[in-house]
Parts: sequence; structure tokens; C-alpha cells
Amino acid sequence: MKKQVFLLIAFLICNLIFAQNYMAGQKKYCETNDAKILELYDLGFRSLQYKEYQNVSTRIFLDIVKKDSTLCDAYFWAGYTLRLQNKYDLAIGCYHIADSLANNKSIEFKQNLAMTGLMLGKVDLARKKYSEMITFFPDNPEGYYGFALTAPMIGDVDKGLENIKISIEKYGKRNTEIKNQTELLYGILLTLNKKYVEAVFHFEECASKFKNDDNFNIHYSLSLLKIAQQNNDENGEKKALKIYNKIKNKEEIQEGLKEEFNFKT
Repeated sequence: MKKQVFLLIAFLICNLIFAQNYMAGQKKYCETNDAKILELYDLGFRSLQYKEYQNVSTRIFLDIVKKDSTLCDAYFWAGYTLRLQNKYDLAIGCYHIADSLANNKSIEFKQNLAMTGLMLGKVDLARKKYSEMITFFPDNPEGYYGFALTAPMIGDVDKGLENIKISIEKYGKRNTEIKNQTELLYGILLTLNKKYVEAVFHFEECASKFKNDDNFNIHYSLSLLKIAQQNNDENGEKKALKIYNKIKNKEEIQEGLKEEFNFKT
């Protein structure tokens, strides 16, 4: 359950805010002047626009690497189309090759590899790639966010808190979606670090977005409960219980938190 809960959060920020040009097919890290290959790229991108042709797009990008195995972008797009078809093991192989060929020039390759790693439960791989994003792209907030995301799974919550703070600073003026996502992760990390009062503040900042989300309700309820117990606040405990009762899959609350929900009311 531990991995499942936080995997849900992983998909909240799944597109690089600062990589829109690349994901629109407007940039390449491994260039080619081969006219036939460029035509194949164009055909691959056009096929990618239609769900029913995603497998065709995969074949096109794989045809490109058969012609030139140094083209990291073709490997990446083959992996991307495979991931869209839920072929995660195959996708991760293509992402690995793309990332290796790019020689740390592409943040997109590293993030997609990290995300697919999380989908397969490969948390250590994800952490490795998020750490590389921090090293090679220190001005981009996504690596710090990803590091914080993996902290509950790995167990270094203190480092997770450090990195979520950095990510928020680097995002700067956040749009509503990013603000909600970072507030949720911040609140969860604070809860796990037993900083319940601070956690509640962050949960209330994103409550309208996540009020029906189990991740939100598990950790928000726990923080409210602990504060109520510390203050001998019966009404506070009732509020915590109300939030707790909104959790849809209580049986999946991770070990280590289950026993903390000791309501008196």
C-alpha cells in the first residue's frame, strides 16, 4: 500500500512545465540530417496524435533506430508510445537507452524514466533519476519534487521536506494545479514527520481539490486526530473521524499508520 498511495501522487505532476517544446516534438537532442529519417519522425508524430495509431507510431520510431541506433529521441518516443499502450517494461527499456545516449542533456528522458519506474514499483530507479535531474538541471523544480515524492517510500522524510521546499521556491508563482499538488505532498510529508499543525495548514490549502482523495483524507485525518488528542479536544477528534470515514479503502492504509487511528469517539 505504501507504494500505491504515493504512486497516485506521482501522476499529479507528470508533465514537465518547462519542457513543452520538446514534448510537442519541436526539439531533438540527437540530431540527424537524413531526409528519410526526418520524414519518419514527422509520420511518427502525426500518428501519435491518434490513439488508434499509437502502435503504428511505436513501429515508426523503432524503424528509425534500426536505421540509426544513435538517435536518442527515437528511442524516447518509442518508449513514450509504448507507455501510452501500458507496455511499461518495454517502455522503460527504450527510456534507458534514450537517457544513456543523451549524455545527461535531456531532463525529459530522466523524468519519464523515473515516472515509468514508479509505475513498475522501481522506487530506487525513480530516486536515482530524480537525483540526476537535481544534479544536471538544478534550476528546474521537477527533480526536487520527484525526490520529495519518493521520500515516503524510501523513508528519508526529512530530506523529502527539504526538497519539497526547494521545489516550491523554484516553481515560483504557482498556478492552481501545481499549488494544490505541492501542498498535498508537503502536508503528507509533514504528517509523516509528526509536524501535525503545519501539515493541517497545507492540507487546508488544497482541500477543495483533494477532499475525495484517500491520500489526502488518510493524512489529513491523522494530523487532525493527533492535534485533537494533544489538546484533549473532543470536537477536533470528531472532525478527524468525519474525515477518516471518507477514506474509501481503509484496509489499504499502510502499516505504521493504521495503529495511529485510535479514536475514542
